[in-house]
Amino acid sequence: MSDDENKKDLDESVKPRDDANVSEASEQDLEEHPYTEPSEDEGVVVVEAEEAQVREEPSGEPVKQEEKGEPAPAKRKPAPHPVVAKKKKKGNGKEYLPDFPYDFKTVLGALLAVSVVVFIWSVIFHPAMRIQTINVEGNYELTDEQIMDALDIHVGDHILKFTFLKALALAKSTPYIEDVDVRISFPASVTIDVQERHKLAYIKVPDGYIAIDEFGMILEFTTFETEDVHPILCGLDINNVVVGSYTDVTESLKFRKMILVLGAVLDADRNSNHDDGYHFYDSVREVRVVSSGLIFMTIELPDGTVLQVKLAGIENIADDMQWLLYAIRGDAFEGLPAGSLDMTEEEKIYRAYNT
Repeated sequence: MSDDENKKDLDESVKPRDDANVSEASEQDLEEHPYTEPSEDEGVVVVEAEEAQVREEPSGEPVKQEEKGEPAPAKRKPAPHPVVAKKKKKGNGKEYLPDFPYDFKTVLGALLAVSVVVFIWSVIFHPAMRIQTINVEGNYELTDEQIMDALDIHVGDHILKFTFLKALALAKSTPYIEDVDVRISFPASVTIDVQERHKLAYIKVPDGYIAIDEFGMILEFTTFETEDVHPILCGLDINNVVVGSYTDVTESLKFRKMILVLGAVLDADRNSNHDDGYHFYDSVREVRVVSSGLIFMTIELPDGTVLQVKLAGIENIADDMQWLLYAIRGDAFEGLPAGSLDMTEEEKIYRAYNT
C-alpha cells in the first residue's frame, strides 16, 4: 500500500464521532455504572486528567493516551479497617518509684503500725494522762480520803486506771454506798460521784443498836450507846439483824409513823433561816409510838434541858414541827424546869415534872 492510501485510512479512523452517538453512549454508560461520590473512609484519590489523546490500537479500540509528563492515575485501594483506640486510665500502670523494693500495701501497713505504736505511747506515757485533780461528790458518811483509798485512786495515777470494778466492789463492801460512778474528764481530772444511804435513826436491839436509813436498811451495828447514837426509835421488836439487809419492821405502822416524824423534823430544819448553831434534828433523842397511837418525843433544848413532847398523830405533823422549832428558837422554854409539852390539843400545855 502506498503512503497516500495509509494517510487516508488514518484520517478516516480519527474522524470525530457524531455528537448524537456520543450522547447515547454516555447515557448508556451512566445507567450501567452510576457515578457515586467517594467517601472519606474509602480513601480514594481522584486524579483528573486535563485532556488525553485518542489513538487506535491495532485491535481497533480507541484508548486514552496520557500527555507527556503527567503522572499515571492512582489505583483504587481498599478502605482500611477502622481501628478503635482504647483510652488508658489516668495513672494506670505508672510506677513512681520503679526501683522501690516494697509494694503499696506493705508501705501502708507499716505506716498504720507506726501510727498505732505512737498512739499507744502517747496514751500511756504522756504527762497529760496523769491525774491532777480528784473530785468526790455526794458523800456524807464517808470522807473523800476513805472513798479514794477504797477505790485505790490518787493524784499522780494514770487517768485510765481501771477503777470501775473497784467502784462496784466498794458499793458492795459497805451498805452506806448505794452506787459509785467514776467519770474521767480530759485532761487529768477524775470525778467520783457517790450515792450514799443516809443514816436516819437507831433502833434498840438486845445486843446494842442498829443504824438504819429511811427505808429500814441496816447500815451498821454498835454495841454501846454513845452521844452519836440518836435519835433512837423505841418500842420496835427486831428479830433479824443483818447489816446490809432490811429490817423486818419496815411494814409496821409504828415504824412508818416514826419515820414521818423524823422527816418532818428534817424539813423544819431545812426551812429555817436561823443560823444560831441549833439543829433541831440533832436535838431529838428518842421517838416512841405507844399502842394507843400517841407519839412521844424526847428533845434536848439549847440550854441542855430535856423536853418531853406528846403528839396525837401525824395528820398535822409538818405544821407541829414547824411550830415547835419556832417556839424553841424564840426561847419559849428558857428558864423553865424540865417538863412535858402536850400538843394533842389545839392549845399547847406545858407541865413541869414534880420534883
